[in-house]
Amino acid sequence: MNKKIQLFVALLGLLMVTNCWYYSFKGTIPAHINSIAIPNFENQTSEMGIREEITQKVKLNFIQENILEVKDKKDSDSILYGVITRINDEPYTYQSSETGERVENYQIIVSVEVEWYDNVEDKQLFKQTFTAKEPYDQTGATDQTRGRAIDQAVETLNDDIINSVLTIW
Repeated sequence: MNKKIQLFVALLGLLMVTNCWYYSFKGTIPAHINSIAIPNFENQTSEMGIREEITQKVKLNFIQENILEVKDKKDSDSILYGVITRINDEPYTYQSSETGERVENYQIIVSVEVEWYDNVEDKQLFKQTFTAKEPYDQTGATDQTRGRAIDQAVETLNDDIINSVLTIW
């Protein structure tokens, strides 16, 4: 009886190890897609340098997450296109005074339209607009500057893009 239990435990352990080994972080990405190209995003805003910043951060995020191999456009199974459609500064909080209200803090709003295209089956996997908002202090009195708010908004966009790629239907 003792040997049967040991054999059962060993087989159960082997099953668990093999199943864990097979587990993948690719989510529901189609099985034939193993690589992605990420050309420079198009910038339709007047914000200088944002195109390069967002494109490089998206590429780096895909490399770090190791979900799909980042390759050149001609060698990849899929392509992620992006268009930066909006970067706006809008009032976030107001301060009341005797003379009326004034804006106390602003928020940056960054919108990116992303299309993921399947080169193998020649079809669009998804097309979606992602928007991130981050408040900032325009006076410089705190470390939450406009530049830092843009960086945080770009990080949020990156996370949203990765999550959308991983949950493709």
